[in-house]
Parts: sequence; structure tokens; C-alpha cells
Amino acid sequence: MTQSNKLIAAKRVAIAVAAVCASLSAPVYANDSKALLDLMLKKGVITQKDYDEFVEATKDQAENKAFREQRIDQDVSKAVKFLQKNADAGQVMKSGIGIQSADGENTIQLSGRIHMDYRNYGHTLASGNTTDPLQDALEVRRARLGVRGQFQKDWKYEIVGNYGMGSNGMSSGSTEIDVAYIDYAANPMASVRMGKFKMPFSLEQLTSSNNIDFMERSLVGQADTELIPGKETGVMLFGSPAPGAHYGLALSTGRGNNNAVNDKPDVIARGTVNAHKYFSNSDAMITHFGIAYSKGELSGVTPASARTETRASSAFFQSSSALTGPVNRTRAGLEAAVAVDAFKVQGEFFDYDYEGANRTDKLKGYYAQAVYNLTGEKHNYSNSSGTFGWIKPNQPFSLAKGGMGAWQVGLRFSKFDASDIAVAAGKTNEADSTTVGLTWFVNDFTRFMLNYVTTDFNGQAVGSSGSRITKDRAVMLRAQVSF
Repeated sequence: MTQSNKLIAAKRVAIAVAAVCASLSAPVYANDSKALLDLMLKKGVITQKDYDEFVEATKDQAENKAFREQRIDQDVSKAVKFLQKNADAGQVMKSGIGIQSADGENTIQLSGRIHMDYRNYGHTLASGNTTDPLQDALEVRRARLGVRGQFQKDWKYEIVGNYGMGSNGMSSGSTEIDVAYIDYAANPMASVRMGKFKMPFSLEQLTSSNNIDFMERSLVGQADTELIPGKETGVMLFGSPAPGAHYGLALSTGRGNNNAVNDKPDVIARGTVNAHKYFSNSDAMITHFGIAYSKGELSGVTPASARTETRASSAFFQSSSALTGPVNRTRAGLEAAVAVDAFKVQGEFFDYDYEGANRTDKLKGYYAQAVYNLTGEKHNYSNSSGTFGWIKPNQPFSLAKGGMGAWQVGLRFSKFDASDIAVAAGKTNEADSTTVGLTWFVNDFTRFMLNYVTTDFNGQAVGSSGSRITKDRAVMLRAQVSF
């Protein structure tokens, strides 16, 4: 190899080595590469032109790299701040489908439910009756759609429509507002609600139909708005003054919400405590106790129960004559529930006095139930409202992932007792009901329910076609979607 070729090769090697060193970003490597270039220039390995061109090139590369890194840091910082500020805006909210403003103070959330029921009836007919009084039924038990949310953080709202057409297989013959109210909830210890809403009375009644342990409420609970205050128009003061404690105090239009009657307003109150939470601030178990009371004056009334737990179409109980007004109606209830891990027991006792101008009628009732989650899920309890909620499956049903959902079994006994009241012809004043249930919680939005219900009467009740029965039986199935 000639001397000139050796020199060219050496220059190429030197420049390559310098380029590698210059490509490293740490300052120590950049200084070393410049020292190496200076040495090669001094020894004549490279020319001044080579030296200048390489220094200028590496300078531009270093400036471009620093600029790019600075821009990347700025862009990442801006993106993180944007995501943090708008984390939930316009997205599916944790508790349903909805949107909220960037500051989180204004929200709107869609809610709804569809309960599709099938009921297969069987009866023990009274002597001399041959006609089956009830037809098997397939109906949309409930179909509701609504919105709820808040504005300016402290104002809450909800409006729900209940859709029904009796001639089309719906359980209701009309479409109406189910609930519609506004809360001022700046202080969780003392909030105010105005509109149409569930009155503060009875654990079973206040538990959403999406979350009750059986397809239908107990015998006394079937007569809502008469025996159990239901969804009525009024105003309520409510809150949670301490962990595990809740109260509600309402003034209600009572029967005037659904009928053209001239009653005085009802005063309705309920107080509950989860004793385990209240005294130990622990969620290891639930020990719920509550008391409810209602007082009001009616223009006149004939006490009547709506139906059995199988939703038989004719009331099994009705007083033989009306109470003449004014009638002082007093309603009282005691409630208790204990839940430990997957097991829960729950019960309520109700007492009613109707003091009319012509006489006084008294009746009472109760239920006791137990449920067990076979797949181990704990029971969902709200300390701020004193009610139970949805069973969230540990493993939602999925063929791909192998989840089986949550499975629950339950047993309930309930009693309706108006034995001191004379009844109309074909009616009865006592009934006992037993319900066995199996529920499959598929996921957070879907469940299937299978109930077998038997009701025994102390006399003869009238079915829908006029036939007398002494025992009512039904197998009931529900497919439910709610969000």
C-alpha cells in the first residue's frame, strides 16, 4: 500500500472513531472526541478542512438533538396535564354511561332497566270451584329510562319515565313519571330533596327493584302507597350525620299523589344505623337497625291489600266497609339486617292503625329472609342511605375467560294479618307466603331470577275470574338488564 493510501485509510478510521464518540450524548464523551480530533490534526492525520467540517457537523447534530429532547419534554408535559384535567370528560363514567364537565362539577348520566317476567300459576280451588282463576303471564314488568346527575356540584337531580301499555303485555296500563326530584346536597349531613321520590320508610321498599333479593317484595310491601309509603310527591330533609348513620324526614301528599282525594299531608320519618360501622368504623360486617314512622289524616278509606307476591290480579283482602273521615292513619316499622361475608339475614315488622269516626281498624305484617352467595361475594351496603345494593360478581360470566358470575340462593317467609277486621265477601284477612329463590348475577348489569312462591289463605280468596282459591302457587322467572 502506498503512503498516500495509508494516509487516506488512517483518516477514514480516525473520522469514524470520532463520529462514534461524538454520537454519545454525555458531555464526557463529547470532550474526549474533540481532544482526539485535536491530536489527529496536530499529527497531520487529518487536514484543517476535515477538522472544521466534522466539528461543524457534530455541532449541528448536538443542537438538533437538544432541541428535539426539549420539544419532546414540553409535549409530554402538556399531554399529561391535558389528560389529568380531562380524565373523565366525555367518557363512560364508572357507575354508568354519561359525561361530565372538565372540572367534574356538572354531570349527566343515563339510567334504565328492563324486567321481563314469566309467571306460571297453580292454585288450590275452594270446594265447588272448577275454573282456573289466573292465566299464565309473560310481560314486561318494568321498562324505565331516565337521567340523573348534578350541576354546580351541590345540586343533584333525577328524572325517570315508567313506560307501560296494559294491552301490549306490559304490567302497567299507562306511561308516567316514575321519579323526578332535585336535591340540594351541599352538606351530606343535611340535604334537601323536592319532587316525586321514595318516601323514607322500610328497608325493603327503599331497596331498588334492581337489587331486591327476590322478584317481588313481601306481602305487606305489595300494598305500597297504602300500607308502605311509596313514590310520592313532597319534600324531605335527609343526611348521614355520622359514619353508618342515616335519617330521613319527609312531608308527603300521600294518596293525593295518585288519586283525587282531599287528605292532609303525611309526616314520614326513618332512622337507621349500621352499628358495626358506627361504633368500630369497620366494614368487616353489617349490623343494620332501623325504625320508621308515619302519621297523617285521611278523608276516608277502605284498607285494602293490593295482591300477593305472585301478583295475582285481585286483592285478597278488603275491609267489609269504609272508615268514615277524618281517619288518623299511623304506620310504624322496625327493620334489621346482619350480613357477614356471603351470608345475610333481613327482616321487618309493620304495624298500622286506622282511627276513623265510626271505628278503629288495626293490621300488621312482617317478613324474614336469608340469602347466601354461593360464589362468595360480599353484600353491598350503603351507609349513607341505609340500603343494600347490587351483588358485584367476583368473576363476571365469560366463555372466553371462564367466569361463572355470582350465584345466590334465598328463602323468605312473610305474613299479612288483618284478623281483627271484617272482610268483604270472597276476601280473606290473613295470608302466609313462602318464597324460594335462585339468582344468577351474570355481570354488573344483568341477572336472571327464578322464584317459587306459595301463599296460604285463612279463608277463600277471589281469583281474577271470580273462582275461589285457598292456596296460590307460582313459578316465576325474570330476565333483567339495568344500568
